[in-house]
Amino acid sequence: MKNDTNDWWQPVLFMQNTKHLLPPELEVLIDPPPENRNYNCFLYVLGLHTNEEVLKETDGFIYDSFIKNLLTNGDLVMTETPEDGDYIVYQDLVKYPEALTHVGVLQGDKVVSKWAWGPLVKHSVWDVPAEYGDSVFYIKSIAPEQALELYEQHKSFNTKPYA
Repeated sequence: MKNDTNDWWQPVLFMQNTKHLLPPELEVLIDPPPENRNYNCFLYVLGLHTNEEVLKETDGFIYDSFIKNLLTNGDLVMTETPEDGDYIVYQDLVKYPEALTHVGVLQGDKVVSKWAWGPLVKHSVWDVPAEYGDSVFYIKSIAPEQALELYEQHKSFNTKPYA
């Protein structure tokens, strides 16, 4: 990329320098939003990416610590039989065994996910950046209203990794 990661998440640079380089298997559904409205994959799957208050309070980031807390408490539940709308969670068990590196929403045999601060992409399960890992598990989806309630109750667990 000409401008390092800026070509990925800054809307104008993404359109000029990156979008046309993506393989056709990756369907860009939404280009990266402006910085003050951008968000990560965890905010997207929880349906909180359109909530202005949450975006402002989190600076666009829900961290895996928050998701892991919800799993530990049973507020989010893993499933062996995922359905459309459920979440697929990626891990790199070799480099980052404790981290949840990425998450998306199942849509048929595809996944819709927000790639870091870049675009919203529809892709096959394994058509993701290698750093997202090669191990997955599934979580039953919850409604955005429930996600907002859980965010309000547990936001103290939304901490930056290694902070």
